[in-house]
Amino acid sequence: MTYHFDWGYVLTSLPKFQGAVLLTLQVFFCALLISTSGAIVMAMLSRSGSKLIHGLLSAFSWLFRGLPELIVLLFAFLALPNLGVDISSFWAAVVGLAAISMAYEYEIFRGALTAIPPQQFEAARALGMRPMLMYRRVIGPQVMRVAVAPYLTFACTSLKRTSVTSSIAVLEIMGFTRRLIDVQQKPFELMLIAMVLYAALSSLIMILEILVRRHYSISQNHTAGA
Repeated sequence: MTYHFDWGYVLTSLPKFQGAVLLTLQVFFCALLISTSGAIVMAMLSRSGSKLIHGLLSAFSWLFRGLPELIVLLFAFLALPNLGVDISSFWAAVVGLAAISMAYEYEIFRGALTAIPPQQFEAARALGMRPMLMYRRVIGPQVMRVAVAPYLTFACTSLKRTSVTSSIAVLEIMGFTRRLIDVQQKPFELMLIAMVLYAALSSLIMILEILVRRHYSISQNHTAGA
């Protein structure tokens, strides 16, 4: 039996994915905001010198970098309500993805902090800067220069990871695609739409990464030339 690919169906169905695309972006940005904020705080805490804090941060990073995304999402969706935390599928997806991303982003920011020469911290303290002012004016810009490229690379991965949330009934791009396949039996056409949408969204982040790399490369060349 020969399958006849229906290009007309692809063109007429594409607008139906608008809501799924918006939901994908909502899950992505909410999880990214939470994970980035948490990862930055964790990276700053890693310099406290406390063995207890260092051990807890290392355990968190090790655990959530080692667990499959599906297990974390199912735990957030199925186990948290049984523990008394009333949470929707949307927020279960956000919490699960944020926890996973936070572990990876912590390693990115911690590595960037480690790359900063200790003399920078000492000089800022010698000028009487408080920790928050020191990080905002002296350390933060240098950390961003080191961390922004791998951070954006990981953000692209995080965007594609939202497809796993379809397993907990979140109708983002993949979830909506699976539902339409069950109803309309057009697997190849619908999967093509999903592939194009994920590729387009990921390309936006990859273009941003290229522009950021180029910006810092030009800035570095100007600084070296001066």
